[in-house]
Amino acid sequence: MNTRTQTISAQQIKEYLENVVAAVETPQKRANWMYQRYEELVLRCGFPMEPKPLPPTVEAGVPKLGYWNCQQLALANSNLTYAEGYALHADVGFPISHAWLITPDGYAIDPTWDTPGCYFGVPLSTTWVQSVLATRTRMMDNLSIFEGNYIEEFSLLKEGLPSDAFANLLR
Repeated sequence: MNTRTQTISAQQIKEYLENVVAAVETPQKRANWMYQRYEELVLRCGFPMEPKPLPPTVEAGVPKLGYWNCQQLALANSNLTYAEGYALHADVGFPISHAWLITPDGYAIDPTWDTPGCYFGVPLSTTWVQSVLATRTRMMDNLSIFEGNYIEEFSLLKEGLPSDAFANLLR
């Protein structure tokens, strides 16, 4: 995927997130929440990430288990950073909630999809991801960090991401 294609796709994801956020009416009980939806959190905290093919040193994961694949690889390999947000793949045609990894040189790699997509999301610190997953007892709780946040009573929507949640990447 060339830089122009990646930029257009990243813009499509950003426009999708902006449209979702604009369409949401704030329920009265959520008026004091920092974010109304996870799309808003990703839009405000995330950024586009340039993809590259999965390197031979990273094993492909199980299809349809993107969050699990990326969480396990990030926890096992200190050179990889877990990221979560929205991705666009040519076979799908619209942005979907997804997880991927970031290499030490700042590229997005995807152990779940056979070809890279386009990525817009939030790189999360491995220590923080590990602390969140430690509170979740069932495998199904380890799906999306963001969408699974109902377990923590929507703390990420109410208060935003804590400062230690963000990975320290050079951008």
